[in-house]
Amino acid sequence: MPLVFSAAAATDVGRKRKANEDAYRLLPHENTWILADGMGGHVAGQVASNMAVEKIADFMERWRHEPDFVWPFEPDPRLSDEANCIQMAVRVANVRIFNRGQSDDACQNMGTTVVALTWSEQAGLIIAHVGDSRCYRLRQGKLQQLTEDHSLVNHLKRVFSLTDEQARARASSNVIVRAVGLEDDVDVDITLVKPEPGDVYLSCSDGLSDLVKDDKIQSVMNDHLPDLNETAQALVDAANQAGGTDNITAVLVAALNASDPS
Repeated sequence: MPLVFSAAAATDVGRKRKANEDAYRLLPHENTWILADGMGGHVAGQVASNMAVEKIADFMERWRHEPDFVWPFEPDPRLSDEANCIQMAVRVANVRIFNRGQSDDACQNMGTTVVALTWSEQAGLIIAHVGDSRCYRLRQGKLQQLTEDHSLVNHLKRVFSLTDEQARARASSNVIVRAVGLEDDVDVDITLVKPEPGDVYLSCSDGLSDLVKDDKIQSVMNDHLPDLNETAQALVDAANQAGGTDNITAVLVAALNASDPS
């Protein structure tokens, strides 16, 4: 069944931070949607997240369409061309951020999470993911997390079979174990999903997912959909109402039947 997509986003600095280190980019003509949450101090964090969305967007909008295009890295034979494109876009962004961190003292050790979604009729919806920003799917009113956090908390949960509360107590802080820009290359998780009409995909920074439980996110989305702008803002508001201790960003992508995109 042919699909079309609609997207919206909202971001906020939150109640505790002085600067917003989150960034996002919506590329409707490429059916691509990108979110990044920077780290390394507010200046470096902003640089990293903005570089990530800019470089990924440039790869998807321009670079891959050039007549003399060649793969910047060896493509993964297990992946489709579309999946290789979004994976390499993140890896290119990683190199750019890493090099900036090496050459600019103000940006040393900066990095960023990334969640990038792209759609093609041949490959379906492809999620490229690094870090602890998340992608969820709301299908028929039920929320499901589609990505796995690259965090110490999640590692402790898996290895020691701990609850979320137990792992957070043991980790003492939410340490990311994989991020874009910290090394000269990065492992990018690729998740392939088959969207259905009515699905809504939520990418969010941990400023939302750390403060608002999944069942509350589900409730907010069900209460405010189908208006994507209203829903994105309601999710940001919920995180602020829960304390707003971090920057908050929500990117929503809705799958619609092409014959009835309203």
